[in-house]
Amino acid sequence: MNGSNQEDTHRTIERVARESYGRLVAYLSVHTHDLASAEDALSNALMSALTHWPRDGVPQNPEAWLMTAARRSLIDAIRHQRVALASEPTLKLSFPMNGSNCSLFAPTRRSTQQCTRL
Repeated sequence: MNGSNQEDTHRTIERVARESYGRLVAYLSVHTHDLASAEDALSNALMSALTHWPRDGVPQNPEAWLMTAARRSLIDAIRHQRVALASEPTLKLSFPMNGSNCSLFAPTRRSTQQCTRL
């Protein structure tokens, strides 16, 4: 792709992000009840768009593409969190924390900040 087309693609991504960001985050967060995860998922979708769209072309419905990518990112994060939480008791038995009540796979940002050592 030449420089002009790549610039046009980046401008399109920027325009779609500016016009749709609030609506997409609202939709995602209503379903997950987690604003931070919705924003992270949309951020991942935008990063993916920056990789894929210059190579593959801008999709017919960029907002729908971003929504699909963000929903898939949320699903992946939820699956990862479930596996981590299910594995935590076994890992705690295998790797004792010397009295620390720190979660090995801190599922939230807050618990990650509270955890001082693993």
